Amino acid sequence: MQNHPGRFAGAERRAWGKRAVLVLCLCVFAFTLTACGDQTPAYEDAVDLFADGDYAAAAEAFDALGDFEQSATYAAYSHGLVYFDQGAYAAAEPYFEQTQDFMYGKQRYTYCHACVLQEGGEFDAAAAAFQSLGEFEDSALRASYCEARYAEGTEDYSTAMINYADLGDYEDAKSRLESLQRQVYDHAIALMDDGDYVQALKFFNYVTDYLHTREYIKECSDHYRDQLYSEAEAYEKQGELRKAYDLFSGLSSYRDAQTRANDIAAELGIDADE
Repeated sequence: MQNHPGRFAGAERRAWGKRAVLVLCLCVFAFTLTACGDQTPAYEDAVDLFADGDYAAAAEAFDALGDFEQSATYAAYSHGLVYFDQGAYAAAEPYFEQTQDFMYGKQRYTYCHACVLQEGGEFDAAAAAFQSLGEFEDSALRASYCEARYAEGTEDYSTAMINYADLGDYEDAKSRLESLQRQVYDHAIALMDDGDYVQALKFFNYVTDYLHTREYIKECSDHYRDQLYSEAEAYEKQGELRKAYDLFSGLSSYRDAQTRANDIAAELGIDADE
């Protein structure tokens, strides 16, 4: 049988080629394992930085690790904490939005979002968001403050001033309370000067312990009762006795209103307690 050295040489070259490819693949695989293994100490160092509260350094270290383990999540959370500690809540918000399932990510995202709403003047929505957080950070105080700001804007002065008073020295609550008291007081005096004693009483009752409010409340009450008394007398003269009776009855503790109400009741033949 005739030998074909060329045929065997070609087969040998192909076999060596396959072995070379296999060796190369094994080398690449081994290098990959080695490289991944080398990231573990760096990952542990980054976790230590995070645990020590050095969030800026931790963020940088986790960023360098890419997607190794939970590096991407830690990195985002750490960046968020850096901004959070600076009070830059708008900048922190997107980092916590993507880490809501990690540690306190959900609470911090809600808190940051509420702060953004507050800064944008959306006090009603901000108050609701802070209330949902309970005692997280200073959420309870912020909720009360936002309620006060919203109440002030909607002229619910009673709620606004109560909340500002309860907040004490928190933020600008004290100065806002003083300013609001003065505004309400001045407005009540203006109403009284215009002869609108009913509305004046309404506003004075918001600031009962402020300056000379109690004196003005008595003055407005007397003027108001004088007006009602005069109206009752006018109805009586016009023969509209039932209307006169109703007004005098409502002024039972003022002057002789109760006596006059009783006299009209007798004339009408009705029970005075009716």
